[in-house]
Amino acid sequence: MIPFTSGHRYFIYTGITDFRKGYDGLFGIIKTILECNPLNGDVYLFTNKRRNQLRMMVYDTGGLVLLCKRLEKGTFEIVKSESSSIKMHISWTQLMCIMQGIKLKSNRYRKRHNIVENKLVNNFVN
Repeated sequence: MIPFTSGHRYFIYTGITDFRKGYDGLFGIIKTILECNPLNGDVYLFTNKRRNQLRMMVYDTGGLVLLCKRLEKGTFEIVKSESSSIKMHISWTQLMCIMQGIKLKSNRYRKRHNIVENKLVNNFVN
């Protein structure tokens, strides 16, 4: 199993994917439509028309890995893109919310301090 972490980059193909496609078909979508290099270690996500299936493709040492998840009830919530882009970058946190069925619209982040802020940096220097 490939341990997905916040160190990976995640991209969702916002179009509808025909899941009769296998490795070669999804590889072709990544290369031609998304205009990305499928062998760079990024994780690419695809959904079917009903959004009850999700496929993730990633290149691991030695070959492509295709992971599939099918829901018995419900659908996967896919984040809406502000632009009409065919490819959308999501975070690891958003991926985990999608996989667990957490609504992304009602998900709010609390404020966190940034160590780069002048006040905090000055406290450490002095």
